[in-house]
Amino acid sequence: MQTTDEMYIQRVLAGRTEDFRLLIRRYQACIQALVGRMIPRVEDVEDVVQDTFVAVYRNLASYDATKASFPTWLSRIAYYTAIHHLRGRREPMAYLDDNESLLASVSNDEADHFWEESQEVEADRLDEALMQLKSEERLLVHLFYYEEKSLAEIGYILGVEPGTLATRLCRIRKKLYIIIKERR
Repeated sequence: MQTTDEMYIQRVLAGRTEDFRLLIRRYQACIQALVGRMIPRVEDVEDVVQDTFVAVYRNLASYDATKASFPTWLSRIAYYTAIHHLRGRREPMAYLDDNESLLASVSNDEADHFWEESQEVEADRLDEALMQLKSEERLLVHLFYYEEKSLAEIGYILGVEPGTLATRLCRIRKKLYIIIKERR
């Protein structure tokens, strides 16, 4: 954790609640991006980000720097706040989730090679393909590829073992490969 984060946390816990605004300013864009990968409606994203910071404030005394960095802990709270928001709003399952034979027809090497060359895929097409994934899958891609978090950090945020996340990432690459290839 950065020294300034620790300093602000200690000040807030000591009663200087106005210092919490500094933590919000520092991490608001990051949390907004994370939540935005899970929740498609901008209005809902803003509500979930606000709810996240309320939950962080209420639970700040329980933060343990030996378990995770402050940004990782904050991301975990944002993830669970977004999941709570999505609960009850049934997301339609992508057709690929029911089509195991289609996913099995794509080799890991083929999907990996395609992903490595994804810079050639137009950003708009990749974003469209990502929006066809489940919200948790979009978040996993965002955390691993865009924020470059380790599988251990992501595992802490999502409450999932790193090995399971590696398997999910492989499956997601296959899904993206199929979605983008079908749109060509």
